Amino acid sequence: MGKSKVKTMSGKKELPNYYAYTAVFEEDEDGWIVRFPDLNRCATNADTLEETIIQAHNILEDYMAILERDGKPIPEPIPYEAVKIKAGAVAQRIVVPMDGARRRWENRSVNRTVTLPAWLDEKGREANLNFSQLLQSAVARALQL
Repeated sequence: MGKSKVKTMSGKKELPNYYAYTAVFEEDEDGWIVRFPDLNRCATNADTLEETIIQAHNILEDYMAILERDGKPIPEPIPYEAVKIKAGAVAQRIVVPMDGARRRWENRSVNRTVTLPAWLDEKGREANLNFSQLLQSAVARALQL
């Protein structure tokens, strides 16, 4: 597995270019469930197997990005052959490249609550100000970005 130097909140770290874990797909009365035996509480579901495969990629990507962001240990993947599955279940290796996921997490929007005097809020609304854009610009300017 190739590694790249990646800038994180705590500085540069060497992180894998991709992660590969085995997903176990099981059909139930509501559709399909997918879980990753190596990853605690990493599971999702959808109506069809195809949708569940897409969701498996999405949740694995987000799960690994959160572990990286939080500086948590990355579990070693169990070999595909060692994953135990029930009759009727399907196991599939899911591989997620992390470059795009890391960019999305870095550029995602977050909510911040701000307090303004009512009269200032009213004037801003009358002037059709985009408060989010204004705050982003002001913070970037204050940080000299």
